Amino acid sequence: MIKHKRKRSRYSRKLERSLQSIKKQEAKSIIIPDGLGGAIEIERLLLIEQGLLIIETYPMSGHLFGADHIDQWTQIIDGRSFKFTNPLHRIYNTKHALQLLAPKVPIFCRIVFSENSNFPKGKPSEVSVIRTLDEDLQGLAKEPSVNQLGEIAWERIIRIARTDGQSLLRDVKI
Repeated sequence: MIKHKRKRSRYSRKLERSLQSIKKQEAKSIIIPDGLGGAIEIERLLLIEQGLLIIETYPMSGHLFGADHIDQWTQIIDGRSFKFTNPLHRIYNTKHALQLLAPKVPIFCRIVFSENSNFPKGKPSEVSVIRTLDEDLQGLAKEPSVNQLGEIAWERIIRIARTDGQSLLRDVKI
């Protein structure tokens, strides 16, 4: 158990180091309207020079198999196979909800898996493992800056977002 906590904290430290250089502002575990009468939680939302960046973390290990348009992904660990819902569907729903609040600001997504995971058959472009996150985020630097527009959108999102204890639930219906 202690070993697991140590690995998780190392994962968290690596994630923080990777995001520190690009973030201007950050909000964690916020709830925004989903545009359909409900709400959706955002694990981490960053204001960056190029717009907004949604980060979802999945501290899973093993061989992972998935693609953009496949409903179920597979994790193989210790010779056993486990199915899990495609995390891209959720992050795309989050992106669409944010686009309603910040229609003129570019919104980027990144799903980050732990360093003990790999994608032997390739991974979707918006997916990273923690060891390649810095490299994967370098592409954002090539995007144009949206400084003032991003700041205005950020303030609006933060004003609308909730951060209360209900954010512990994934997709909350209000």
